[in-house]
Amino acid sequence: MSTPSGEAVGSGPQDPKAIREKDVPLGPACLVVFVVCLVVLCVVVAYMSFTLIGKQGGRAAYALREQLIPWVDQSALSKSDRNIIVDDLTKLASEMDRNELTPRQLNRLGIRLTDSTILQWGVVEEINRRAASSEGFTGEEKDDFSKTCDRWLRTASEGKLSMTELEFAFQFAATKEPRSGRLILKKDIGDDQLREFHRRVLAICEKYKTSTEPFDKSVSQVFKMMIEDGLSER
Repeated sequence: MSTPSGEAVGSGPQDPKAIREKDVPLGPACLVVFVVCLVVLCVVVAYMSFTLIGKQGGRAAYALREQLIPWVDQSALSKSDRNIIVDDLTKLASEMDRNELTPRQLNRLGIRLTDSTILQWGVVEEINRRAASSEGFTGEEKDDFSKTCDRWLRTASEGKLSMTELEFAFQFAATKEPRSGRLILKKDIGDDQLREFHRRVLAICEKYKTSTEPFDKSVSQVFKMMIEDGLSER
């Protein structure tokens, strides 16, 4: 149909507002793209997390075999305790290789092994022997010294003794190797240093109200208790 002038109806300029209303909105398209990207990101993060967790046990096992086990094997612990602890660590490394431990267990074990005062206990046994052989100590003093060291081991077994407190007690009686962090008893310590060590250890035991009952566990037994606590899922 034509107008009197001959122009077709509807062929004239269109309303700009009508054109805008006919445009496809970009909002839904952007939302779809965002959702897709978010899903991809979640998949990538989940994959990376799974990969890292899967490798965590292997890395922990490597650290035990290459660092901690040699450290223990060269420590001042008694030979029997060293052998038992090395066996326990070797079994633990095998469990880590097989991914039998949860991330929580690995984390708990890492904290306990990194700051373990138990693995330094060889220097405590050594200073106890030094006091026992001192001619300046009476029999009663030697007995009291030994009982206090046992009480201190109980404190450590209860997870109360920190590495800082251990080093503080040995401040005048031992030195710390820069590379290994191992405490080495001084060769020239005298009775005064031994008595000061005993006084500090006794103060730490009193601080934590550690029982004075006899403590008949060995260092390796206390270490096993620490490992079992780390493996618990509490």
